[in-house]
Amino acid sequence: MKTTPLKLIFKRLLFIICLIIALPLILLTWLEAALFNKNTECIFGSCRDILSICPSILGTYMRKAYYWAVCTKISPDAHFLFGSWLAHRQNIIRSGVVVGHYSFIGFSDIEENVLLGARVSIVSGKYQHGRPAARSHQRQIIEENEIIHIGSNSWIGQDAVILANIGRNCTVGAGSVVFKSVPDNTTVLGNPARKVNLDTGDLPV
Repeated sequence: MKTTPLKLIFKRLLFIICLIIALPLILLTWLEAALFNKNTECIFGSCRDILSICPSILGTYMRKAYYWAVCTKISPDAHFLFGSWLAHRQNIIRSGVVVGHYSFIGFSDIEENVLLGARVSIVSGKYQHGRPAARSHQRQIIEENEIIHIGSNSWIGQDAVILANIGRNCTVGAGSVVFKSVPDNTTVLGNPARKVNLDTGDLPV
């Protein structure tokens, strides 16, 4: 649906108002980033938790205004629904993205018009808490975070867990767990997620 000029003006005005309201939290987050290691996110984590439970359209705009100000690159035309949150400042989320209720995003690069259903988890790779061998042998745990890329116009179903890249124009079925990268124009389903035969709706054996 095309946005009318009057509606666009209203959206921008509401965004600016929410940016002003969120300014104390934004300044605290900037101060944390300036004074401490860039990976220190205690204040950021507290602010995002507070904002995640702000209700109604005001909460949606408060979240996008805060993330726009403190994260790597967040579009003012992205939408963060109630209970959704970003784990880190290092996120790129472009125009038209909708992050569903109670969804969680680690490190990501999300292109335009991506829809995330409720309770979607975008985990920062398969080894963000270290490799199993290191834990089993009580060696030092080394986090291996990855930036998860999701291509434009992709839809991620409710309760899906994403640990690998998703191409453009893809569909990930509800409850799916994606361990391997999904190429463009592909529909996947299941745990682990596998390509669906669109002609029959069957999964490969």
